[in-house]
Amino acid sequence: MMKVARTTCYGAALVVLVAGMVHAGAAWAGADEPDSSDRAEEKTSVDLAEIRARAETMPIDRRTDIDKRIRATVERINAQAAGKGQAAVAARLASEFSMTSEALLDEKAEPGFSWGEMVIAHTLLANSGDKVTFPDLVTLRSEGLGWGAIAFGLRFHLEDFEDAIKTEGKVAMGLSKADGKAAVIGK
Repeated sequence: MMKVARTTCYGAALVVLVAGMVHAGAAWAGADEPDSSDRAEEKTSVDLAEIRARAETMPIDRRTDIDKRIRATVERINAQAAGKGQAAVAARLASEFSMTSEALLDEKAEPGFSWGEMVIAHTLLANSGDKVTFPDLVTLRSEGLGWGAIAFGLRFHLEDFEDAIKTEGKVAMGLSKADGKAAVIGK
């Protein structure tokens, strides 16, 4: 009886020790070691092929028209932003999109987006939930898709999309105060 109790006690201690090591190992995992939350995020990632395919179905005349109007909005944002300074624009947009200025500036530098393009990217991100990421948008742009085609591929109403970037552009230009809520794009 004493031998069974001692074995059970050692077994229980071993289980607790191993469980503690597994838990500690997960907590000590390095930044470049994926954890289960990373794998869950990968599973919910949007299918870029589906976005591309839908974008390709957008009528060319509609694509040309929306791209022209979006380009004009981007140019206005960039012209105003240039006069306000990077730090001021970054602070306003970071507040609007619930980020830090440093994170926004780092993000902007990597693909070389203008402030107008950052407004568009973050307006799309805020409206598409957790499925589309900033790197996804960078990939689609680098493949030659225009912002209108990307919005169309994400199934947004283009008129709402255009209104949303104009609204967020006013924040970037300092014409409206950041309220911490991205303009809504209808689907």
